[in-house]
Amino acid sequence: MDGLFAYGTLKKGELAFAQIEHLVESVEVVQLSDYEIGIRDSLPVIFESKGSNVEGELLIPKDNLVNVFWKAVEDYEGINLYKKIQVHVIDDNRKEQSCLAFVGKREKARGYSKIDGQSWTSKYDPYLAYSFPILLEAIQRIKKESYPADMYGEYWKYMNGLQEKYLLLTVILEHVALLVIGTPDLTGPNARINKLGETPEWAQAFQRVKSNSGIAKIQVKDSKKLKYKYGNESAQEAITTYYQVRSNLSHQGKSGGFADCELMYACLVDLSAILKEYLQIKIVGIETQWKYVKRT
Repeated sequence: MDGLFAYGTLKKGELAFAQIEHLVESVEVVQLSDYEIGIRDSLPVIFESKGSNVEGELLIPKDNLVNVFWKAVEDYEGINLYKKIQVHVIDDNRKEQSCLAFVGKREKARGYSKIDGQSWTSKYDPYLAYSFPILLEAIQRIKKESYPADMYGEYWKYMNGLQEKYLLLTVILEHVALLVIGTPDLTGPNARINKLGETPEWAQAFQRVKSNSGIAKIQVKDSKKLKYKYGNESAQEAITTYYQVRSNLSHQGKSGGFADCELMYACLVDLSAILKEYLQIKIVGIETQWKYVKRT
């Protein structure tokens, strides 16, 4: 039976493994020769490379769930970035096994960067390991202030700082959703964000923040469709609402109702706190990596 050579987010303990865990019979550490691993479009990917090796895992699906397993994997990977091919991997006993792998489609392209090593892990993902802790510390230094919108200079000086940090925060949220939910070809970032909000880990992170520091109650409207209202009473509602704030900032109509320091401050503080808890739940030991990031 063909298994899957997993080298990125579908490895055991990684961000997307929970989606297929119930379909997997066994997991074995293996190595793929004559391939290299790198990052393209912020995602791990492998390409042929003579003399290089990639460390990963061989996932064997349960006998009665083979078709369900491959459907889930193919839905996760999509068809735009990867192609599925037959490869041969070596286990710890130097035994060769045939399996299937999703390798890079098309050329490496300018946005590709090779990983310095033979394996990928979310613990060292650039956004999650470096960008996020730097951003989080900057957010935690912000003081809550209020300015009337007609105090033009002082108001925008404060709001610009909040908005620029919030847009980066939601970029990181989009990246997390991409790693967890995958790249379905018929869905975009909004659908992935909504699916992330349905996961038990997101609900757990939301409840931790709500219990420990509290979450400011907010309600917003879609700047394009004012009849649609959003709140943050539940974990799933919250992620939709926080992402809607990002959309209102980025799209036409952003000035209608979002000239509000307190709203922006609340969204920035609470979403960053929830995302911090979520990453600590999903990525074991990532907080130890954060300690070594130079922030000044």
